[in-house]
Amino acid sequence: MNRLIEILLGLDRGFLAREGDFSLAFNPQWPGGGTAVWNFALVVLGIALVFYVYRRDGRGRWPRVILASFRLMLIGLVLALLNRPTVTLTQSRIEPSVLAIAIDDSLSMRVADVPTAGDQLETRLAAVTKLLSDKDAAVVKELAKKHELKFYRFDADASAVATSTTQPSPTIEPLGQNTQVATSVRTILRDLQGRRLAGVVGLTDGRDMPQQSLAAAIDEVKDFGTPVFAIPVGSDQPPRNIELQQVSVEDAVFAKEIANIKATVRVTGPSAAPVVVRLKDKKTGKVMLTPEGRPIEATFTPAGDAPGEVELLFTPAEPGSLSLIVEAEPRAGEINTEDNAREIQLSVLDAKINILYVDGYPRWDYRYLKNEMIRDKTIDVSCLLLSAEASFRQEGDKPITRFPETAEEMLQYDVVLIGDVDPRELSDNQTQLIADFVGRRAGGFAMVAGPLFSPAAWKGTPIEAVLPVDVTKSASEDWGTNGGTLAEGFRPRVTKAGLDSGLFRFLPDKAENETFLKQTWQPLFWYSRNVMAKPGVGEVFAEHPTDLGPDGRLAPILVAGRYGAGRTAFLAVDDSWRWRYYTGESVFDTFWVQQLRYLARGRKLGERRMTLVSQKPVTDLGQQVRLTLRVIDPQLQTQLPPQLRVQIVSSDGTTTRLETLVRQEPGDTYLASFSADRLGKFTVKLAGPVPGVDDLTLPIEIAVPKLELSTPQVDRVALARLASETGGKLIELTDAAKQLPLIASAERRVPVISNQPVWNAPLALLMFVIVLTSEWIARKWFGMV
Repeated sequence: MNRLIEILLGLDRGFLAREGDFSLAFNPQWPGGGTAVWNFALVVLGIALVFYVYRRDGRGRWPRVILASFRLMLIGLVLALLNRPTVTLTQSRIEPSVLAIAIDDSLSMRVADVPTAGDQLETRLAAVTKLLSDKDAAVVKELAKKHELKFYRFDADASAVATSTTQPSPTIEPLGQNTQVATSVRTILRDLQGRRLAGVVGLTDGRDMPQQSLAAAIDEVKDFGTPVFAIPVGSDQPPRNIELQQVSVEDAVFAKEIANIKATVRVTGPSAAPVVVRLKDKKTGKVMLTPEGRPIEATFTPAGDAPGEVELLFTPAEPGSLSLIVEAEPRAGEINTEDNAREIQLSVLDAKINILYVDGYPRWDYRYLKNEMIRDKTIDVSCLLLSAEASFRQEGDKPITRFPETAEEMLQYDVVLIGDVDPRELSDNQTQLIADFVGRRAGGFAMVAGPLFSPAAWKGTPIEAVLPVDVTKSASEDWGTNGGTLAEGFRPRVTKAGLDSGLFRFLPDKAENETFLKQTWQPLFWYSRNVMAKPGVGEVFAEHPTDLGPDGRLAPILVAGRYGAGRTAFLAVDDSWRWRYYTGESVFDTFWVQQLRYLARGRKLGERRMTLVSQKPVTDLGQQVRLTLRVIDPQLQTQLPPQLRVQIVSSDGTTTRLETLVRQEPGDTYLASFSADRLGKFTVKLAGPVPGVDDLTLPIEIAVPKLELSTPQVDRVALARLASETGGKLIELTDAAKQLPLIASAERRVPVISNQPVWNAPLALLMFVIVLTSEWIARKWFGMV
């Protein structure tokens, strides 16, 4: 039926089936635009014409009335068609209200400082998730009745998050490393530009990291004219946290040697009580014990929120590899307990080291040092006194009669110690053997200065390159130089590098040890002048308190360095034996045993054939983890392929990724780097077997960047300003479930009008013909034709 009407009216197919309100309207287009005037004039003219024609007709009254009526109907139809009648369909197009919900997914949302009903604390993101999903997502469903919801996640910037009918609120993991609230809101507004936006709901702690100009950012947001409803999530107070910022220790120590583990601790937040730091075995989780059976622990007393250092002194009993945990005791309410512990890998070396000690004549230092090494059960020493007669029986645990002449003989030792020796006593081949032993075989080398030959006489020999000091300006001295009789001594000033090395650790208590070094340590009198540490090679461990060297710096007394694969040292004094005064053997023996073990580490580590280290033990999320594998054994270097694969294994034993170590020139080093994209503690392992290498592992940790958690308390002032200046409102998290549904809808109904002309429709012609035909029939009936 509708289709028939559409045909009669000349309408498009389906026009009458559309939803909306239909009406008849006119769209006249009279000359001059006077529609009413034209219609009035034509009506009057038509009526006058009909009246004039039929008034003079001589027939009866009713025939004239009937014929006049037909004529008026015809004139009325023509007049209606001249006014261009149209059928109008009025419809409404709805522009829906859109509400953006932005959820902060930066790392600070991991902070557990939101109280729950049971007086417990939950993370900020958990509180947001509860608000949106509690009671079958009641809040989300209520908002969806008035608004089209658009979810966003943001940290430094915002991005849309997909949702579904089965999961109306998004699942978000807090991994963002920076937070920029106003910038993220601006991105959301640009993304929804052109939509009927009721507002932006921001669930965040409001703390911008890094800080930016809040006024400038808010001004850009205000230009959009959209209200921001800010919901602060978290506490206004600085949260409590105990952070083990750094742990430092030598990667290798000798069995029965004290390992000084230094831990840097920082405590923030209220009630900063003393913190106990313990050393634990990773495998068993038990606290490690001292030789006396006491727990290895130290107490850190915070001074404000400044970091401080504690020491844990550990004496391993047997050689091997140890995985240890340094842990600061966790406290209730900490924002991040993952940073309370750090893992360290410690290689415990065989305590027995082999020393070749060569001196030119039996000076005091030679006598006491030789006796000390012979007494020490962890040292096997071979002494060679060059001034002795041929019949003299050389001393030591392994007596010798000459200096080694082959590489095989040299490799029986871990350290070569040269005293005040005339280099002419050794052949060029023997001095080159020493250089090769240190540079290629990771042997240790030390020179103890003397007034006759060392170090000045060694200029121009292969040993000059091995030394960690520049000796070009030094000169041999006669006894009694340095200003005649030496009546006033000096105490070497130990540098920070020297203190960190542990070579000058004579007393268990750190403070007492530093006092001893400054006030009680026996003075020395002579030292080798005009030497200076080689830039980039030598590191000064001790220096003269007042005298300057050729470079204008305090004259070096003890300098450590590296030459190739080996460790080197230069001691500028020859009277360390004076340190025996008033202390017996303890200070003198401790210094030299630690010194020799320090030098022997490279050689002992060479027994492992290769080492694996990371640039940093703890890497921030999003940064690069850089691994370095160093092949110490030259023979093994020739057997390995250009690339080696390593596994990155998580704490639950799952292999999370495989990485490739690529060999670098000259061939003893392999490098790899990858992005730290997952939080946690991991172990790096070789993916395949390597001949002669057992259980080479490296613990690494990927942690929360410190910037985002440095000041994670809620910035309520910034959020209130953002809300008020945009015409929005600050809504407390506890009131959000009630307040959010009250956000007014921005929906708008837009009328849509469709017109279809009917003045030229078939029905118009049909009506014209019917009226005209009816008049003609009437005229015929009344005999007027």
